[in-house]
Amino acid sequence: MTTPASTEMIAEAPPIPPAIVEDMLKLLDKAIRAHQMYMHNNPTYIKALANVRASFVPIWEGTSNVVFQVTDTTLSWYGVVVQSNPEKAGDSLPWLLFKDGLREFALFPGFEDEELDRFLAIIPRLRRAQSEEDDLLTLLWENDFALLRYRYVEVSDAPASLMAAAEPGRWPAPAGQGYAPPSEVIAEARDETAVTEGSAAASAPEKKAGVVRMDDFDSTLYFLDPAEIEYLRQETTREYNLDLRRLVLCALLDIFELQVDPLVREEVAGDLEALVLHLLSAGQFSTVAFLLRELEGTMQRARELRPVDRERLGKLPERLSHPDALSQMLQALEESTNLPPKDELASLFVQLKPTALGGVLDAIDRTQNVQLRPLLEASAERLAQSNTGELVRLVKEGKPAVAREAIRRAGAMRTAAAVPALTEVLKSGAERPMRAAVVTALTEIGTPGALAALEFALTDLERDIRVAAIRALAARVHRPALARVDALIRGKESRDADRTERIALFELYGLLCGDQGVPLLDGILNAKGGLFARRDDPEYRACAAIALGKVNSNASRAALERSASEKDVIVRNAVSRALRGGLAP
Repeated sequence: MTTPASTEMIAEAPPIPPAIVEDMLKLLDKAIRAHQMYMHNNPTYIKALANVRASFVPIWEGTSNVVFQVTDTTLSWYGVVVQSNPEKAGDSLPWLLFKDGLREFALFPGFEDEELDRFLAIIPRLRRAQSEEDDLLTLLWENDFALLRYRYVEVSDAPASLMAAAEPGRWPAPAGQGYAPPSEVIAEARDETAVTEGSAAASAPEKKAGVVRMDDFDSTLYFLDPAEIEYLRQETTREYNLDLRRLVLCALLDIFELQVDPLVREEVAGDLEALVLHLLSAGQFSTVAFLLRELEGTMQRARELRPVDRERLGKLPERLSHPDALSQMLQALEESTNLPPKDELASLFVQLKPTALGGVLDAIDRTQNVQLRPLLEASAERLAQSNTGELVRLVKEGKPAVAREAIRRAGAMRTAAAVPALTEVLKSGAERPMRAAVVTALTEIGTPGALAALEFALTDLERDIRVAAIRALAARVHRPALARVDALIRGKESRDADRTERIALFELYGLLCGDQGVPLLDGILNAKGGLFARRDDPEYRACAAIALGKVNSNASRAALERSASEKDVIVRNAVSRALRGGLAP
């Protein structure tokens, strides 16, 4: 309920009911508390802010401004107390305004749009401000409010500020001066500036002839030559583009190299270790790679280097390559939304020890970040190229995910040194995905040793692995595999295989056997008939015809021509295509 502050102060009736202004101040208090307690995207804060803004609508419908008088416990409007708080505490809005010298303030239409947010941010700062921090008047001045105007007293010099001739903006105002809209205030300021400039020009002394003044010279950059301006522009750009982090690291490394005092070197080593952690957390991977490169040269040039210092900094790459440290860094990359450039990440991993390769390969298999995967693959490739021995070791790694990625990487890089390890995995009876990856890698490597290893896959338990090995050997026409393929053709395996595998096997046999395999194929295709004679099934004989077509010699053609008039359609079509040099039906 509102009460009059003093009957003598009521000169005219309020233009709107004071209760409307009182409600607005209550909602303003709630919004201040919500600003302290909630984030700006919180629904509670958004609702409180909307309520305050809505409370200004009926006010501006009845008046063009709202002027509040401030005491230590009350806010008054037209002599009516619209907010009262007898306790002089930090949660009292009148006390917060009064204790810093504010005695009167006015709000104008539009304050609730943008400037309300800035005002709500000021009040919580005042409530928790220390004695050495900015006061209310400083914060109001910094925010440069256009729709909030105020009068104040200097709390350190109160008697002087209450004189009748106090300057505008101070309390009290000169007689007859009230609050004007901001547009009128700006116009008055412009008029005063024009009058001041005119009087200053009239009072300026006349220039004497022969006297050189600094005002006669152009103080801007435009009096420079174009070449000088361009030079300044280039130097400014170069200065702003300098990487201060690298400059700091170079300075610390120089101190470590030149200062032989053990205490100095221990302090520098501690600073470098701390900086590495900060740089990694900030995603400055190229800067960390730069430090590791420069550190190696510094350790070689430093004089009187103690073993403990060499041990501490010399093993920094090893500590970063440790699985625990590396997994934390990779996990941070997995959760990051701003990933580093590919070159930066790769340059860091190249500086790490070979043991980091296993962690990177494991991360490639586990990552769900589609943007991170290409970065990890590029880093793994560069790391594997410089550490082939570690890559070969990981092929036989006990962890399937790491071994599988190492096998794929060995095939993509065509690492011939990995062939023995790949052969061991193929023979060891590893799980099917691992054996399939080995066959693919050996096919990509393509050396005689890799093709020889593929022969072991011809008798694999999985049909798709056998077919992949057959086709790889056929593509390279690996003749040393003839003995194994001949055994398969003569054995039960070729008869039990499905159509696709059987055709691939006979094609491989035809490419490898030459004329020495024609009798076997001729016997399958042109078996002599008779009352009790038993011929092979048509599909098996058609495969023999396909193999004879791959042999492509006079003897094979003669065998095919003997079956050119075969009654069975499947066999006759296969023979016809083989004679024309075609492929399987």
